[in-house]
Amino acid sequence: MTLAGSPADIKRAPSAAGGRVPPRPAPPALLRLGPRLTEALHEILEFTRRTTGVEPTQEELAAALRSYFTLEEMANQLAYLGRRPAEAAAEEEGAPLFVPRLRINLGQAPPPNCLARAGYFRREVAEGILAIRRHAAAVLGAPPGEGPIAAALRSSFIVSEIKNQIVHLRSRRG
Repeated sequence: MTLAGSPADIKRAPSAAGGRVPPRPAPPALLRLGPRLTEALHEILEFTRRTTGVEPTQEELAAALRSYFTLEEMANQLAYLGRRPAEAAAEEEGAPLFVPRLRINLGQAPPPNCLARAGYFRREVAEGILAIRRHAAAVLGAPPGEGPIAAALRSSFIVSEIKNQIVHLRSRRG
């Protein structure tokens, strides 16, 4: 005799999908980042637009955030920020990623970054931020929060280097 929900019972019971495991729901295409990360990413988008004449797409921004060079420089910048005096480095932890619960007509969106201006970023950008967090945790020993990552993204050196990564990506595309 087996109890309902035991491993033997689960193996014999057909699922509602006709014996198949139902597919997982797709992850959301848009995420809302915390306010400090959003502001830091807006500064990068604006700086790149002013210096190159073309605002980067979110795909270009995501690729630049995930590049090994950016990951290393962000880890170095976070280490530097961690050594600052406590009153200069004190920042509260930010909110986790927010998944919006609304429908947006992406087929009629006018400029390429209107959603970013509203605080909604493509999943690839959020994955770039998570890659920075994971890499910094591996290098520094603890994952940084939203505040330190946003502060590092706002440093003039990092903003300039992300812009350079975007320019390099564009030049390789042709």
